[in-house]
Amino acid sequence: MTNQLGLLKLVIIVTIFLSFSTTVEAQDPRFAQFYAAPDQLNPALNVVYDGQMRFIINYRDQWSSVLNEVPFRTLAVHYDYRMNIGQNDYLSVGFSGLQDEAGISRLKRTKGQANLAFMKYLGGNRQRDFYLVAGAQAGVGQHSLDWSDLWFSGQFDAGNVAIDFDLPSGEVESRTGRIYPDFSAGLLWYMVSGDFSFYFGGALYHLNTPNISIFEAGADRLNRRYVGHLGGEVALSEFLSILPAASVNFQGPATDINIGTNFRYTSGEKNDLALRIGGWAHIAGTEQNGVAFEAFTVTSMLEMNTWMLGISYDINTSQLTPASNARGAFEASFIYIIPESGKRRTKVICPKF
Repeated sequence: MTNQLGLLKLVIIVTIFLSFSTTVEAQDPRFAQFYAAPDQLNPALNVVYDGQMRFIINYRDQWSSVLNEVPFRTLAVHYDYRMNIGQNDYLSVGFSGLQDEAGISRLKRTKGQANLAFMKYLGGNRQRDFYLVAGAQAGVGQHSLDWSDLWFSGQFDAGNVAIDFDLPSGEVESRTGRIYPDFSAGLLWYMVSGDFSFYFGGALYHLNTPNISIFEAGADRLNRRYVGHLGGEVALSEFLSILPAASVNFQGPATDINIGTNFRYTSGEKNDLALRIGGWAHIAGTEQNGVAFEAFTVTSMLEMNTWMLGISYDINTSQLTPASNARGAFEASFIYIIPESGKRRTKVICPKF
């Protein structure tokens, strides 16, 4: 009886994973704090910050309430070095990496890439400044599976109602997967006027639709991801402002929309202490299931001088709510900016995200 219950549990977990695989296959992982993961939103954003160097770490843990020890986990790291190449023009070079692990098969997606972005000052006056930014990424990636926790019909021992992992699966196994090239690009326009800012941009990821199949003779193309995003900052008082933003992603049959706002309160002290609290709606859909409200994200962020720490939690509102008890995903972000050497921090000419 114990073996049967264990088998039933394994079948349920595999079924849940496979149901998600139909919607996430050949799709990019996402961050609810998309505004704190510029590398995953738009390559042009890699130069849009006030400083000389920037380090970013993003971490996401999703579906722990359902998948226990095998949730969806995503870790991204990012580094930029920004150079002044004109009176108000900047060039940024850097690199980034991402590793995503999903479900009981531990489908692992790993990639590393070099980043290049250029910021061009379009002009302005004492009241406002305008900028146009272009960015590009070039790198490599790899997909792989952990076959040790997977079983197939040929390994099922009906007599003992158990799985015999010593039996051959009869499946073609490629444990490492091929290494594929990947290219992306994006544009951004923004305006800053005192305590008001506005920006909008677009990006195209996986320009070359690389073959990500884990099988040597397989062909599984990674769909291009089309991104549109906009946002800004509006001051409500001397100490309080709002930072509304939205992002829309189209990748193959999948649609992913995030929209909401953060409220930013600053003490006005010299150390530039600020606190953000906000809420964000996540809307997702496919051609088969249509578009639905998937989750509501609650965020909090702390800013102190040159660093920012963000924590958020997704409250699940999808069809999986009964199984997850509305528990969705935990996410954290950390951004550290090193000001230009030998200089005091200059007036911010970049919008806040």
